[in-house]
Amino acid sequence: MRDQYDKFQYLVTHFNWHSPSWDLFIFLFWAVASVIYAFAAGRGRALSILVSVYISKLLVLEAPFLTKELEKHLHGQYAGFGKVIVFVGLFLILFLFLSRYAFKTTVDRKQVSGFIFTLLLAILQIGLLINIVISLLPQINQSKLTPLVSFLFIGPTPTLLWLIAPIIFLILLGRHISDHSEV
Repeated sequence: MRDQYDKFQYLVTHFNWHSPSWDLFIFLFWAVASVIYAFAAGRGRALSILVSVYISKLLVLEAPFLTKELEKHLHGQYAGFGKVIVFVGLFLILFLFLSRYAFKTTVDRKQVSGFIFTLLLAILQIGLLINIVISLLPQINQSKLTPLVSFLFIGPTPTLLWLIAPIIFLILLGRHISDHSEV
């Protein structure tokens, strides 16, 4: 564990924050999207987004015919992006249906602790979303990312951590924030 921390610390100190790149864009997107998401989403919407992300990833992995059919129509430089396009499409469809009919809450932002909970959940969810999108990119595009982005988002260990972190967060902290008037 200490080796991983040392590696992370080295990568952060040697990351080029002054040169605009996709890597810097990823970190800026993570920060900005998390804050905007925390302000815009309540607990109910956050849960429907989380469930939509998990189901979409599962469908992309377990129903490859969806991706193969789309990739038949994609040509040139876009041919490898079928998984990302299918994931985003499934996510949007599932989110629209789930947010309309499921996970409704009435007391989303009445307490400061509720906002902090939502902000932390947003950071974890946006990190999960970034991990999924990067993992669905063609290998040649993944190899162009910096070691810091690779360390945080690419590979079996980061993928597992991003998949379980929101669930663990909800299990450990969700009961402290839950609305006891809803049954």
